[in-house]
Amino acid sequence: MKMRVIVDSSCDLSKEISERYDYNTTPLMVQFGEKTYRDRIEITTKELLEKYEQSKKEKKETLPKTSALNVNDLITIFTLELNHYDHIFFMPISSNISSIYNNAILAAREMKCEDKITILDSKSLSSGTGLLLIGILEDIKASLSLEEIKKRHENRVKKVYMRFVIDTMEFLHKGGRCSGMTYLIGSALKLHPIIKLEDGKMSVHKITRGKDVIKGIKSMFDEFMNDFENDNIDFSYPILIPNVEAEKSCKELAHLLKDKVGDKMVYPVSASAVIACHCGKNTCGLAYMKKN
Repeated sequence: MKMRVIVDSSCDLSKEISERYDYNTTPLMVQFGEKTYRDRIEITTKELLEKYEQSKKEKKETLPKTSALNVNDLITIFTLELNHYDHIFFMPISSNISSIYNNAILAAREMKCEDKITILDSKSLSSGTGLLLIGILEDIKASLSLEEIKKRHENRVKKVYMRFVIDTMEFLHKGGRCSGMTYLIGSALKLHPIIKLEDGKMSVHKITRGKDVIKGIKSMFDEFMNDFENDNIDFSYPILIPNVEAEKSCKELAHLLKDKVGDKMVYPVSASAVIACHCGKNTCGLAYMKKN
């Protein structure tokens, strides 16, 4: 059976890793003002942030927004893929974050192809989804059955460590994800939230304080070291550092990690524009797979 894995553009993997595998990526949509762009195809993270800064300079501040593919879009994608493959695994961003998961279920149902299309909930985003993608692709390479692949995926979902520290709460506030008072207090006290993914939902894990996100970086590294010392890291997967134009923070975290596990395990990853829309510049994350 020829199987195909499809993810959406919120899935972040380094170029070196993605080139090792064969899979398809469908773009989510980024809306900026009256224009809509296909993520990774018509707009990059850098271009998105530049547009936002330019709108502020022109006193026409425009906050970027994201949207999912609709049912008809997904039917078109699935139909094209089924011309070449016997079965499709579609794994989008967490169902608790976007409507694309439910849209995909409706698309497969409308096509009457539920036996040929398996919709998997990543319950993650960014490099967390990237790690799960690697797992599915390796399972297919090992010629596992559909049921085995699905069961192993559901088990892996519980083992993904995905955190990211946010430099500014500007995008969270303007996107309606934190109150004005929280934003003002956070800015005045130079607070940097560490966001975690748990059961597919985002929540504040910790709050760090300082002029930059370095304390947040070290907090994530401390959690990594706790898993490392307890032999709870699955080193058959890479360690990923997804970031939004956060070169300094990314280098700092990579240096700490490489000192423990070597150069070949750690991969900085440029996060997609869709991810940048919700957290802004200088966001730095950490993703790895646990054993338990």
